[in-house]
Amino acid sequence: MFRKHIKCLAIPPLVTIWGMTGLVVSSACLYIFILLSSELIETKSFLFDQKVIDTVRMYASPAMDRFMLFITETGTILMFGLLLMISMIWLYVKRKDVWGMLFNFLAVAGGGLLNLWLKNYFERERPNVNRIAEADGFSFPSGHSMGSITYYGFLGYLVIRSKYKPLTKLGWGILFGFMILLIGISRIYLGVHYPSDVLAGYMAGIVWLILCISILEMIYFYKNNTFQPAKSAQKKTMVS
Repeated sequence: MFRKHIKCLAIPPLVTIWGMTGLVVSSACLYIFILLSSELIETKSFLFDQKVIDTVRMYASPAMDRFMLFITETGTILMFGLLLMISMIWLYVKRKDVWGMLFNFLAVAGGGLLNLWLKNYFERERPNVNRIAEADGFSFPSGHSMGSITYYGFLGYLVIRSKYKPLTKLGWGILFGFMILLIGISRIYLGVHYPSDVLAGYMAGIVWLILCISILEMIYFYKNNTFQPAKSAQKKTMVS
């Protein structure tokens, strides 16, 4: 009986590979975030910030201003709140996935609270040169960048877990990645964040996202291996 239980809880090789990949990626992102935050505490500035800002601002124009203002609006708290409600409703109605719905909320809303705590901890002032849009609060890490990672990253995870064809999954992945990148660039272009803020937001968002997904995957794995043997045993009893 004990051996059967152990076999049921044996982790498939593919899950192990994905788990190790997540561990490596999250560790690398955490390391980069620690480097950025340590440098910020010591010097208050980064050498690459101004170079990236100058490169992004090379493409400045009235039309680009309007485009970047539109893009940055897609990463606001209100917009992510509306998108989160839609995705949670879809998870519940279409998939009856209560755990997925709850962790979708945890990834996005919890990531927002973590970002707020990090901003208040580091207390980095926003840039005040070439500012096109107004923004409140501290600068490090970028809330838009972190929010885009947690929301679109979780959608990407759902797509990977879905039964869509590989090309469809790739298409959605490119779209989500493009949105994440554009939102981060818009914050630099509009002068409300330093590039280091955006990079730190991405790194913190990836770490938080992987943590949420890892816990959710453990719940899925436990549910599947707990209830499936019970169902099969019940069927055998009915047949006999």
